[in-house]
Amino acid sequence: MQLINILLTAVSLLTLLSGFSVLLGARKGERAQAFIFFFTTIACLFWAAPIGVFLALSETTSIELTSVVVLTFYIAAIVMCWGLMSYTCHKYLLGKIAMAIFAILGGTLIGFIVYDPHILYSTIELNSISGNIVHLHQNLFYLLFGIYFCVTVALYMLGLLINAKKATAKSIKRANTIVFIGFTITGVIALVFNLILPVFGQYSTIWIGPLAMCIAWVFHYYAIIRYHLINLSGRWLKTLSHIIIMSFMAILYLAIFFVVFIALFKVPNPSTEVVILVSIVIIIALLLFPVLSEISDYVRSLASVQDVDIVYIVKKLSALSSEYLDYNELAGFLGDHLHFQNFGLVIDGKFYDAEHTKLSSAEISKIESLRAPARGIWLALTDSESRFLQRHHIEAVAVLRDGNGKIIGKAVFGRPMGNITLANRKLLPIETALTMTASTISAEKAPKL
Repeated sequence: MQLINILLTAVSLLTLLSGFSVLLGARKGERAQAFIFFFTTIACLFWAAPIGVFLALSETTSIELTSVVVLTFYIAAIVMCWGLMSYTCHKYLLGKIAMAIFAILGGTLIGFIVYDPHILYSTIELNSISGNIVHLHQNLFYLLFGIYFCVTVALYMLGLLINAKKATAKSIKRANTIVFIGFTITGVIALVFNLILPVFGQYSTIWIGPLAMCIAWVFHYYAIIRYHLINLSGRWLKTLSHIIIMSFMAILYLAIFFVVFIALFKVPNPSTEVVILVSIVIIIALLLFPVLSEISDYVRSLASVQDVDIVYIVKKLSALSSEYLDYNELAGFLGDHLHFQNFGLVIDGKFYDAEHTKLSSAEISKIESLRAPARGIWLALTDSESRFLQRHHIEAVAVLRDGNGKIIGKAVFGRPMGNITLANRKLLPIETALTMTASTISAEKAPKL
């Protein structure tokens, strides 16, 4: 089993899943374009995957099976080119005419190939040492095949430029330009490695064209997610994002492994066992990546004793806003990530902290009765109030005021962690976190419709 075969299969699945996600997620008015995109990804699957299969065939493979594999990716290439052209031209009358004309021409080319495969090639050579090769004819048919490829791709790219020119929104103009750039790169690579070099006997690099489809799909995905080239619902946009990112990372890791393996061991094709083992390791690594990322963020937030990782706090509070709030856990989280040895919340006549400290009703009431400032959130304490609070290891008190200015409760602070005092701490991130906390609590207490 060649690693090239694994890579091409991964690219094929990435392409197909992307098309499927776009088809299911497209909204009314975009479904025709999404269906053509999905149809094109199916053709791309039958173009890329059989190329990998062909390069992995052994000398003992029957000529009938070999011929079917070869014809599959040449026929799929014709269908894929027609689908690409239709993707950008189907909205226009001339585009519809071009679709009909090239459907007939493409069907004619496919009919000739199916009726007599030898019109395309003379022989197929399977050799595990020098590599598998299709000896193509340099005849009129192959010239027409090449012209069909070039013209349909040129019409696809012309359609992108026309769509960009006619679009009233700048975002759509930019989106079509981005797709144009991505496919220009892929198209040039495919033209060289899948059309020109094979006719001169260089067949070992035919896999580079399908693998380069990654470039076009990534550019297209960026245009969708950044500029909403296709109007997908949020849920499907997230699904598409996960598919693209995880698949592209897997392909990238496998490609890096392929290069490193050849450089270290001088072996062009790793064994099946090695490829499977590496694939499993990569899958496990990708599945663990979100967990490791979360752990890394958590540790980094805890380690910044003198600074508050406000991004991490906001992310966690945003997640908590849709859940049932445990105020003791919330107080413990804020104490850890605002970096105070003890931290508590006074809400609706109750005191909450990570240690479940027991304060009497009178003590809680006294904290609640502390006068809130007219502006800002920090309370100016009298000497007697400070002495009372210090008995409970409290050094400062702030009001929890949400974004609308409503006071939700109070937050009490103990000693800061590390060799630093509260006066030396940067207060703005702390105040931002408290405002977010107040808004989160307020949303949680609001009646649900």
